[in-house]
Amino acid sequence: MPFLDPDGAPLPPLALSYLGDRAFRVEQPFRWVDPRDGASFEVPAGQLTDLASVPSFLWGLVASYGRQALPAILHDTLSDRADDAPAATRDAVRRDADLRFRRALVESGVTVLRARTMWTAVALNRYAEFRMPIAILLFVQAIVSIVAIVGAVVLAALGHPWWLLLLPAPAVLAIPWWRDAGLALCAAYLGALYLPLVVAAALSTAVEYLVALAVWLVDGRRRPVPRPGPTLRAPGGAS
Repeated sequence: MPFLDPDGAPLPPLALSYLGDRAFRVEQPFRWVDPRDGASFEVPAGQLTDLASVPSFLWGLVASYGRQALPAILHDTLSDRADDAPAATRDAVRRDADLRFRRALVESGVTVLRARTMWTAVALNRYAEFRMPIAILLFVQAIVSIVAIVGAVVLAALGHPWWLLLLPAPAVLAIPWWRDAGLALCAAYLGALYLPLVVAAALSTAVEYLVALAVWLVDGRRRPVPRPGPTLRAPGGAS
């Protein structure tokens, strides 16, 4: 187990303080040892975290806690260090943080596919934070690739199998990204894989919210207006 207490013993259940909404504070320090190169990284007591930063409507697919909780807290610490690094090195520091996050996920028992998916999300966020002009190009390419993959599969299923010839196109388009070719590949193919699930989750959440809003109106608006979330809730914590 790569997560250890400050003395090097296996980490006991981690104490967190709930600060409200999606914020938590780590109450005991711990560290992680990368099994690949033996590098050790400290997570201090007092570290603030929202655990895995998953949009609330996707919590049915990827929870914000579970086996990914400790790697997510570690990633928060390493990302904070990237934010505090000199401007010229921030992207490199964050890139390293993202890769170690992926390794920590796998070491914690997260499947390789899910670890790659979560790594893709944080790596795209890195582009958005530190390389915005290029990030726009990467995002547009990912969207076009996802549409091409999904479209090719749908058209093939409708009796036009030659559309499947489009499937390798995103791999070819990923080559110019050089060291981030893997990211471009994951964004395209994993995006296409999860797109139906994401759309279904978003629609289900929207329908649930509209029903809750209708019930609130019929009930005479006696309670605060409901807000969408992992569970529908009203301001001030009322359910």
